[in-house]
Amino acid sequence: MHCRRWLLSLICLVMLVFPALAAADTHEELVARYIELSGLSEALASVPGTFDALANQKSLTSKNSEAEQKVYRMMKESFDVRQAEEDLSAFLLVSTDEPYLREMLRWLESPLARKITREETNASGAESRAEMLRYLADLQDNPPSQQRIELIQGVEQATHMAELTADILIEVMMGMLEATNAALPADRQGVPEDAYREIDGLRTTIESGLREQMVLESYYTYRNITDAELAAYIGFYETDLGQTEIEKTGEALTYTLKNWFDSFVERVIALAQAEAQKRKMQQSAF
Repeated sequence: MHCRRWLLSLICLVMLVFPALAAADTHEELVARYIELSGLSEALASVPGTFDALANQKSLTSKNSEAEQKVYRMMKESFDVRQAEEDLSAFLLVSTDEPYLREMLRWLESPLARKITREETNASGAESRAEMLRYLADLQDNPPSQQRIELIQGVEQATHMAELTADILIEVMMGMLEATNAALPADRQGVPEDAYREIDGLRTTIESGLREQMVLESYYTYRNITDAELAAYIGFYETDLGQTEIEKTGEALTYTLKNWFDSFVERVIALAQAEAQKRKMQQSAF
């Protein structure tokens, strides 16, 4: 009888534990869930649009507009969002552990985090641009309270979004510069190091401009978020876990973009060399 009870207990334990183990998320599944809920997928999907914006801006002042526009088109067409997500996932698998991801997912799956993510997604669409401009214009006639102003500014300060975005933007600019320079004939190529220093010297200006823009846009983005909810949101990102998340997000996005830029530059150089060889053969034929 004693053995029978022991065996039944063991069977019950196995029946409880094995399904739990089978249902437990793997590290890979946790990373995939984190990428989905954190908004990183949307960030990568927006990269081609960044190429368009920078290309349009650069075309107004560039001395090599035709070559640069060609490179920008190639960059946009060759940016594979799925591959970028795979690179991002690979980086996060190495740089995070399961306890950290489970903690972050608990936050991201909370009602407040879901609400804020939903509002951020809704506000980021191109169709929301006109509505946001009208909202900000009305805001000048009906200014927010001092508490609201401090909370909106506090969101940017706690999340370091201007700094993170500036780092990513500079990475994009440097990659575009390197690719454009590589596409030029050898006698027209510049010294990349000089241009890199010039771009990096713009970091403070870029970050300042982004901070002002993000604070303004945040009034619209978080218009349906209460002061208490914003305070709780800021409170999370002031914790060690929140600051770690910001750091890892920045590192992951920078790694992913740099990984793609490195491979893209190799393709551009190979194309430029092939074009140069083609011209050389055509000239020797005459």
